[in-house]
Amino acid sequence: MDDTSVAKRVGVKDIISKKLGILPVVGMFYAMCCAGAFGIEEMIPEAGPGLTIVMLILLPFIWALPYCFICAELASARPVEGGSIIWVKEALGEFWYGSMLILDTIWSLVCNTAYAVLAVGYLGTIIEMNNYQAYALKVALILVFFIINVLGVKEVGWTSAILSIAVIAVFLVVAIVGFANMQHDPMTPFLSDAYEGNVLLTVGAALGIGMWMYSGFDEISICAGEIKDAHKVIPRAIMIVIPLMIITYVLPTLAGLGSVGNWTDWTVSATETGEMVEGGVNYATVLTEFAPPVVSIIFVVVAVLAQCSIFNICVAVGGRCGLILADENFGPRVFAKLSKKRGVPVIGLILVIIPTIALLGTPNHQLDFTFLVLIDVFFGVVVYTLTAIAAKVLKKRIPDDEVPFKTPGGKIGHNICVMLVVLLSVTLVLINGIDYFLGGFVILLFIPILYVVAKWKWKGATIKEPEIYPIDKRTKLGFGDLRKIGGYYLGFGFMAGFGRIFLQWF
Repeated sequence: MDDTSVAKRVGVKDIISKKLGILPVVGMFYAMCCAGAFGIEEMIPEAGPGLTIVMLILLPFIWALPYCFICAELASARPVEGGSIIWVKEALGEFWYGSMLILDTIWSLVCNTAYAVLAVGYLGTIIEMNNYQAYALKVALILVFFIINVLGVKEVGWTSAILSIAVIAVFLVVAIVGFANMQHDPMTPFLSDAYEGNVLLTVGAALGIGMWMYSGFDEISICAGEIKDAHKVIPRAIMIVIPLMIITYVLPTLAGLGSVGNWTDWTVSATETGEMVEGGVNYATVLTEFAPPVVSIIFVVVAVLAQCSIFNICVAVGGRCGLILADENFGPRVFAKLSKKRGVPVIGLILVIIPTIALLGTPNHQLDFTFLVLIDVFFGVVVYTLTAIAAKVLKKRIPDDEVPFKTPGGKIGHNICVMLVVLLSVTLVLINGIDYFLGGFVILLFIPILYVVAKWKWKGATIKEPEIYPIDKRTKLGFGDLRKIGGYYLGFGFMAGFGRIFLQWF
């Protein structure tokens, strides 16, 4: 299949430098997948100190590493830009490919807002703001990075590496200062009573935020085509990034809970109304209470820069989703229009910015960080599941000598990784709460409908590869699409029926 167009319009060349070595790749992955423990503050009162720590230690081994191995193996065999999207196309055909394109576009429109909320939340720890000022600053932040992307300012691997070193350094200081002033049991209580004893909801909240904290490894696949010796560099980078993430999350959290305590007050500093929390606790509080003031100010500056860096990358990548839809003939051609001077997808960037601002809510009723994360994760797990299934299919099709990096444990190890990714994804959907379950399912219900409309209107993959993806003149869809759509809704009904067992608890 000719996937060169995907490499051109995914636009990773516009975001990262070409032929990256191990250090900038580690920095880039760390910046995209971690960039500090920011956000865990919301996990602590939702789940409880003990469960939070356990999740942060457990999830790398049952979630992050399995998904990393899947992505790394496929990236070594198919190092193309567009990664997981192309893998799904090769393994599962046009229907799932087109559906993933549409879902990825919707997902990209949802996920960006959380980083703007985090950045302003941390800034609120050193600058007092009311709800209107906080809202205005979030909008201003979004517009600033829209302008930066329109101007074509590029994010490079070395910038991410430098920022990653700064983030690791400030969290190391938090850990040292916190452990030096331990006065509380950081694991007590184990479970929060935020959900009035409902263990499923408590675990669901912890799992949702925890999986979000250990997500972002899809970027491995997107960047693979721009990394020199990707089959060697990516696995090595993973083995460095995962331990760095565990250290970044666990040590400062243990130190913070042990020194400052007040686990019910941990927050990213914004209430549901958007007002700054008085008496709210986060990692900066450790430095505020036990270190000179300048140290806590430096920490907050690094925190804001980290979130801005991730937000900038998300806007840049999200702005190219319209290009993907248009170039693959699943969306209007206007989405593929680039600015003449800088070659930037302005229409795509506008499509990202408008819903990003809308998802902030209103000045008096701003959507909080936890809500945004759980919505983001819901769509994410569908993409993770499709990628895992595609990996299983391609494992049988791709000859071993074409796969430089293989998942540890051979076929058994690969099967375990796929099983863990799918199992955790399904579990999160089922125990994430009835509002997220039903809200997400309503959107997923329309994905095949959007696919059919796009296929009828723009012809999809048939335009470029008519021999491989011919159109059935009776349905004006691809051959086998009706069967796949039927299977989609059959699986949809099974999940809804199975979910009924869990919904009675919510």
